[in-house]
Order: sequence, then structure tokens, then C-alpha cells
Amino acid sequence: MKDFLLYLNADFFNKNEQLRQLAIYISKHADDLSSASLSKEKTFKSLFPNDAFEETKMRYLMSDLTKLLENFLTFIAFDEDDFQKKLMLSKNLYKRNQEKYFLNALEELNKSNTKDGLRDSNFFFNQYLIEEITYNHTSEKRNRSIDSSLQEVIDNLETAYLSKSIKYYCEMLNRSNILQVKYNLSFFDEMMKFLVKGSFDDIPAIKIYLCIYETLKELDNQENYNELLRLIDVNGQYFKNKELRDMYVFAQNYCIKRINKGLPKALEQIYDLYKIMDSKDLLYEGNYISQPDFKNIVTTALRIGEVEWTIDFVKKHKENLNPEFKENAFTYSMAWIEFSQKKYKEALRLLLRVEFNDVYYHLDSKSLLLKTYFEMDETESLLSLFDAFKIYLKRNKFISEFQRETYQNFLSVASKLLKVKLGKIKMTDELKREIFNTSPLADLSWIKLKIDELSR
Repeated sequence: MKDFLLYLNADFFNKNEQLRQLAIYISKHADDLSSASLSKEKTFKSLFPNDAFEETKMRYLMSDLTKLLENFLTFIAFDEDDFQKKLMLSKNLYKRNQEKYFLNALEELNKSNTKDGLRDSNFFFNQYLIEEITYNHTSEKRNRSIDSSLQEVIDNLETAYLSKSIKYYCEMLNRSNILQVKYNLSFFDEMMKFLVKGSFDDIPAIKIYLCIYETLKELDNQENYNELLRLIDVNGQYFKNKELRDMYVFAQNYCIKRINKGLPKALEQIYDLYKIMDSKDLLYEGNYISQPDFKNIVTTALRIGEVEWTIDFVKKHKENLNPEFKENAFTYSMAWIEFSQKKYKEALRLLLRVEFNDVYYHLDSKSLLLKTYFEMDETESLLSLFDAFKIYLKRNKFISEFQRETYQNFLSVASKLLKVKLGKIKMTDELKREIFNTSPLADLSWIKLKIDELSR
């Protein structure tokens, strides 16, 4: 607010004193924007004490001040972008035929793009912009038959496009597996044929996403996953933390799909991955750890018996959750911890306080509630939950077919386990084979545990 008032006081940006006074008046009530003092009538009276209220005049002032605020926000964003400032300066000096200063600015522009050592898609796009200015300059000053960095223009543009495209292509493939959504990928499928045949060992921004693509396509190929982790570890310094985190998230999704298929060591695999990300401070989305990540880390660690580590993790990172979701994520996590320690009444008490604010909280919370009722011998509640869960899976359009099948299979298997527990059917070898051949299947570790218990 203080900076905005300074902005309005500069005649270069604003020459209307009434707009300055309007902003000053608003700033005095900034702590309570619902104050009656900010009504149009009272605001108008403060600006024009001797005039009768004019709705149109007030609306014009509000509109003009809003435009100035938008310009101010744009100015602030631009001022924080060192590369864009230097780029605009170079273009402007070139336009004004200031040769000496243009060349100096171009040199500074190059330094700005290379100083942090990043080699992501944005680096190559920025380098393309630099080479384009250079090409235009040399072409104008010399004979156009001279090459004058045209190859660099094309190479950087091509690399920027391919690295950005393969990144989003992988994200589209991944989302198709998780959400009930379809994309038109025909063009990208052709692009991938070109990329797979090419050699991009010297361009990590393409090489890593090619490896991600392989993990998405070949779930059973463990070598692709190992190579992905190696490439990220070796080339991590070339990417900002946000993109580095996104790369690890792709690795997470590979592990999650292996978990859902009941493949060996998949839980331990993703647990190790979470620990790597924690050690590198890559669990954060912006200023917070996302609640889905927090939930997944907790449930994964508990499923492999890392109770003490989980308790430490929850205590360490509770305050790093978005305040809007913090209590919900913390309550759900504590319910899981209580469940893992066989404190089922405490787990149930906590679970009933969890709000289902997204699809996956709903699915996982219902799953944990189901297991809690099972362990507590709450048969009537369990049967009622079976029915409600089936209806939810059938009606919710935002659940992917893979997730729907995963949880439908879980309900089917849990129903059979309940029948064994109630003595309605026996735990035979044939039933065990039938269960173990069911895929995809949620929470296979708990199911295996119940099979062992019911076989005694």
C-alpha cells in the first residue's frame, strides 16, 4: 500500500490528485475493508465535502484507480524480472540506433541469462530471444548473405520448444492416468518419435523428460526409474527447485502405480524417494507442503512400519502446511498413526473429524474408516460404509477409471475378507490366489496382513 501511494504521487504515472486522495482514504481503512466508512457515499463525501453524491463520478474514479493499480502491479512484476528489464533495454537501444550502448546491454543480457547456471526450457527460450536480437542487428549492419548467428536462433528456439513440449506431454500422459480426462495427443505422439530417435545427452531439459516418458510407458522397467533418479541427481543444479520437485513427482507417480499393482518393494521405493525430497527441501509447493503430499508420505511410511519416523515428520512439518488445510491434514495423519498402533477408537474419533475437501482425501479417508470398522468388529457400520463407498465410486465423475477400479477391487476383496471373518466362507488357497491376482488393488499390505490373520 505504501509503495502504491508513492507510485500515485509520481506525476509520471498519475496526474490526478483526486485519485491520490481516494487511495489515501482507502489506505486508512485497509485493516477493515468491510467498514461502513468505505461505502461509496462516505468515500465520496471525504473527497468532495461540499458536493452532493454523484454515482457516475464515483464509479469513474474507482475505475481509473483500478487501472492505475493494475499498472502498478505490472510495474512491480517487471521490476523484479532482471532478464526482461535487460531485454527491453537492449531492444530499445537497438531501436534508437545507440550502437555502443546496445552492445553493452546485449552483453549484460547474456550474463543475466547465464549467471545462475540454469539450463531449463526458459534458459533456451531466453537464449533464443538474445540470438534473435543479435541476428537482426548483424543482418542489418552487414551483408545478409553472412550467416550471422541464424543457426543459434533456430537451435535455441527448437530446444526451448521441444523441452517445454515434452514436459507438458508427460504431464498430460500422467493426468490421463490419474483423472478422468482425455487429451488430443496425436501431434505429440509424432514429436516423441523424433525425440526418441534423437541424441540429447547434452540437453538435460530434454533427456530427463525423455526418461520420465519411458517410466510412464514402461511400468515394469525398473531400469528407467533408476536412470531417472540418476539423471535428476546429476543434473539437478540446472533447474529451479519447482521444476526439480515436479521431476521427482513424476518419479513418485511411477512408484504409486507400482504400489497399486502390488509390485514388490514399491512402498519402500517411494518412501526412500520422499526422504530424498525432504533432505533437498523439495516437498514444498510455494511456501507450503501440499496436503496430498503430506498425506501420502504419512500413509506410505506407516504402511512399512516407520511409525516413529512418521510421528517425527508430522511434528516437524505440521506448521509447513497451508493454514487453510493444516488441521484437516494433521487430523487425518494422526488418525493413521493411531490406526497403525492399533488404537482404533482414537483413530475413529479423529477420522470422523476429517473433512473430505478433495477426491483423494475422500477415497483414502473412506478406505481407512473401512479398515477401522473391520478391526473394531463394527459389522453394521462396515456394511453401511460398503454401500456408501460403492455409490460414491460409481457417481463421482472426477475419479479416473484406474482409481475407480483400484478402489472397487479393494471393496470387493474387503467384502470377501469380512465374510471369512464372520465364518460365512473359508480362507482357501483358491480364494488367496483370487485375491492376489486382483489388480489394481489399493492397500495391498493391509490385505496381506488380514489374509495371514484369517488363515490361522
